[in-house]
Amino acid sequence: MTTENSSDDRGMEDGARPDVSALASAVISALSEKSDEAGLTIRASVVRKLVKATLRDGAFNAETLLADLTDSRLTADQIVDIYIPEAARELGVMWVEDVISFAKVTIATARLQGLLTHLAPPWSANLSEGEDGANTLMILQASDTHTLGPHLAAAQLRRMGAMVRILFGPDKSAVTDIMQDEHYDLVLFSCSRADMLASINQTVKWIRSRLNNPPPIALGGLVLGLTDRIKDKTGVDLVTSDVQVAFKLCDRKRLKTKSVAK
Repeated sequence: MTTENSSDDRGMEDGARPDVSALASAVISALSEKSDEAGLTIRASVVRKLVKATLRDGAFNAETLLADLTDSRLTADQIVDIYIPEAARELGVMWVEDVISFAKVTIATARLQGLLTHLAPPWSANLSEGEDGANTLMILQASDTHTLGPHLAAAQLRRMGAMVRILFGPDKSAVTDIMQDEHYDLVLFSCSRADMLASINQTVKWIRSRLNNPPPIALGGLVLGLTDRIKDKTGVDLVTSDVQVAFKLCDRKRLKTKSVAK
């Protein structure tokens, strides 16, 4: 994870800081959609352990930390769906309350994101061609520096059986070139800034003008809490922060296609 400002900003006035509400939400609100498992009791000691480990100076050993967590009888799904988001929320609160710097929260969330590479299967170049697979193209905006939320969503989609490819800030021609070369059942935009919605709208129009049978297009991310009428502004089929809802949109399209084929 990279950022243009990695200095300690605790001495800055709130108005001069990098958008307090946006950054705090990037590690709190964008991760607020919990799985059904999250209704279970959350072990505060595990959250503290994750926060402490990601804030520690020096080298970060993801394998050792995960081994410690699994020894505590936690499953990979619980770590991904519950404890990484909870640790991210805690980091966000610590930043807002001036306990840690912008640089610290950036490094710590990057380390949390790094845990996902050990917990979730990676995207494979061999996209699914079977009836049960669902190929998803996730598009992040070039201006998005904190990407833990989208990577958590990708991990959850993969656990549902989807193959997920992530593109970082592609131009609209690159998107359609990829979609013409490979079959996708769902396009999912992630966005954290309202000023990027117009650009997404242009990409959505481009996709539909260049593809004969474009897949459903959904949008999620921090921007859902920053502005309204997002569906109208972007032209997407669905606006949601719930990956399960987006995945069902993909299933409906595939079922409809099957019924037409019969």
